[in-house]
Amino acid sequence: MESSELVENIRRRARLRSAEEARRLLEGTLQALAHVLPEEHIDALFDCMPEGLIWCLRCGPPEPDPLIDDELFLGWVMSSIETTGARDDTLGGDDPLAALIGDEARERVRVVLEELWPRLGDRSAEVSACLPEGLAGSTERFRLR
Repeated sequence: MESSELVENIRRRARLRSAEEARRLLEGTLQALAHVLPEEHIDALFDCMPEGLIWCLRCGPPEPDPLIDDELFLGWVMSSIETTGARDDTLGGDDPLAALIGDEARERVRVVLEELWPRLGDRSAEVSACLPEGLAGSTERFRLR
């Protein structure tokens, strides 16, 4: 699968407006994975990723960071995508959607993971088990249905 096909699948499933937004989402999720996965799982992802996305998996530390929880993981995703709505002056100028952004980021990560897991085959359960518990909740949630 080419990078553009993977990005388009994510764009369509996450109902994003552009391929660029889907690419940023994918890159942010891969960067987050680079910080929580051990080297053997990163290597497995290298083997099934389009070459243009490998750099995202090289940004992590040599060992997984055990202190990364679901909120820090989502930080990479939220910093890579548009997460604020337009100002709404009817409520005093605050963004009433801001409270929902975490839920939206989780849903977008779920879409990316569901696109990645089939590429990993039997290793997807092992990789899923390395996700921060608060993100995965139950690792079964992210397994291919």
